[in-house]
Amino acid sequence: MRGIEAALKVLTSETPGKFSSESLRILADREKMKSPDITLASSLIYIVMRRKELWEKISSDYIRAKEKLPDAVNIAVLMGTGGLLELRRFSGGVLVNGIIEYLRRNKSTAKYAGLVNAVLHKVIENGEGLLEKFRRSPSVEGRAMFAGIPVWTLPAWSKTWTRSELNAIFDMAEIPSYSALRVSPGKTDELLRLLDENGIRYAKSDISPAIHLSESAMPAKIPGFNEGLFTVQAEGSILTASIAGKFYKSGLILDMCSGRGVKSAQILQECPSAKIECWEISEARSNSARHELERLGVISRANLRAGNALILEPEISPSFVVLDAPCSGSGTWNRKPESKWRLDWKKFDATVSTQKRLLHRAVSLCESGGYILYITCSLLKQENENVVAEILSANPECAEVSSLVDWPNKKGDVFRRGKPYGIYILPGNSWLDGFYCSLILKRG
Repeated sequence: MRGIEAALKVLTSETPGKFSSESLRILADREKMKSPDITLASSLIYIVMRRKELWEKISSDYIRAKEKLPDAVNIAVLMGTGGLLELRRFSGGVLVNGIIEYLRRNKSTAKYAGLVNAVLHKVIENGEGLLEKFRRSPSVEGRAMFAGIPVWTLPAWSKTWTRSELNAIFDMAEIPSYSALRVSPGKTDELLRLLDENGIRYAKSDISPAIHLSESAMPAKIPGFNEGLFTVQAEGSILTASIAGKFYKSGLILDMCSGRGVKSAQILQECPSAKIECWEISEARSNSARHELERLGVISRANLRAGNALILEPEISPSFVVLDAPCSGSGTWNRKPESKWRLDWKKFDATVSTQKRLLHRAVSLCESGGYILYITCSLLKQENENVVAEILSANPECAEVSSLVDWPNKKGDVFRRGKPYGIYILPGNSWLDGFYCSLILKRG
């Protein structure tokens, strides 16, 4: 199967709860796709998802249909528009011909092939100029569309950041995302030797114990993965989890929303005497976490439980609670663009409500004198400072640890103090996703 057809198939047959990268992997395995076609399909899917609203805006002026177009036709227009304006090393004519051929082969879309062909040729003629207008737009809405920020979310962004800060964040959306490797303790020399032997380009990070790759890579394709030498992990995630290693003293660590166990494993590696209890509402993710902890050789110090963190009870009271809360993911939209199009205000408000309930629960479970580390991969105040403020107001025995870390003093360009609580990590380079963290002390 060729890349253009594969991208259209994935984009038009989205499975609820399944990301397109996973759908593409399944399709590629089934159809025995070649590597160049997989790369093209992946690029086209990413292009559509990153700036979906922008492609809709640019192409809408050229659509003169009297009837509502089928979803498959709309997707073809968006993919053609985005591909023509962003793919620099692929023939625009080949892209258009591939899309038209695909539409003509399907009875439900064949009659729209001529319309799509006409629209895409208008994009070839005028698209670059329109794209440049959005790039230079004086309006927040125009800049947001160019950056791939859903327009409906702008009120939330404007309540968090000044206009100049927003412009800087919009600029960061242009930075490509590459893989960072968190090296397992004592394995740096062995990993670097393997990377050198296999001709993999890398550099050491200057803000965390991470290795930067010059591309995005599948973990299992990197030598040393199966042997547990490293974990592919965004650098912001590494930084936030490292706080537990700095402040943990003794007792049980509770990871309330452990996901696939990446942060749990890091904490166990950095705290060699610690034991951790991992809660995860998804049984599939809990099973993935078990495999991750086994791969890194720390499973013996972990107790994994699948269930609702608002209901489960720890075996003993934890002295350190990590709450990597479910969130909008707005700090990771550049790396995982499709997640933003699954949101609306109703889901956003429900997520904020869940965050508050989870943080209240974390405080109630933590023993006196212990710490609660609140983390999101969001850059929006409603999910961050506002949540922390409510919990501190309702729990006078709690106080934020203001001397959390000295990151802002070291690299002020990618770190911001919250207003007034916590610290933001901005997606200011190819290995950083956006994160927020706040450390709360439950006084005795």
